Amino acid sequence: MTLLLTASCTKVYTWNQKLTVTVQTPTGEVSGYSVTEVTKTHSDSWYDLPEARGVRSDVRGEAVVVEVTPGKYLFVLLDGVEDLAYQTFTQFPYTRGSEFDRWARSIERHRGSAEVPQDAYPMMVTFSDINDPTSVQRVDPNNLTTIIGEGFMLTGMALEITDEVVTADGITQLLNWLISIWPNRLDGQRYTTVNSQNRFANSLSANDFSTELFK
Repeated sequence: MTLLLTASCTKVYTWNQKLTVTVQTPTGEVSGYSVTEVTKTHSDSWYDLPEARGVRSDVRGEAVVVEVTPGKYLFVLLDGVEDLAYQTFTQFPYTRGSEFDRWARSIERHRGSAEVPQDAYPMMVTFSDINDPTSVQRVDPNNLTTIIGEGFMLTGMALEITDEVVTADGITQLLNWLISIWPNRLDGQRYTTVNSQNRFANSLSANDFSTELFK
């Protein structure tokens, strides 16, 4: 009897995507953008361990920064941006794992932009004191006035598959404490803990703002 062994089947797909965020302010519209690199690694060999099969996502880049008023900034964090292409470019749907490779090839080749649906928006934050990581505050995209102030409204978030290079280094000039606080959480704790006196700051780390701190 001949035993046939198929080679390990691992496919890697990579694209750069530009996320642009626009905010209406009392003095007019302002916007900011960031280009991130998304890598999807698809492993589906029959002899891989079950936990090793499927799709792994990796993101490289920085959070989007919008200066909504002098000295006041809105940040759109990195967590979740790896899935924005699937949620935004609905002309390339897939419903089964076997369709993933076709979908990923379509995204790699695609050039163009579309509005990100509101239910797919990544987390947004601001700081009451830009020099104090513990002053981080979560921002409701549907109600910027609560944290940012009257007259501010998120008017759009667009995603574009692009050939532009990954955004790097800019955010550390603004948040100059990012490198010094790494690898701790924003409240200074090493790990997330229910005992933190600032649970929201404890839920975030420097990696939510940038993957490029030491490059």
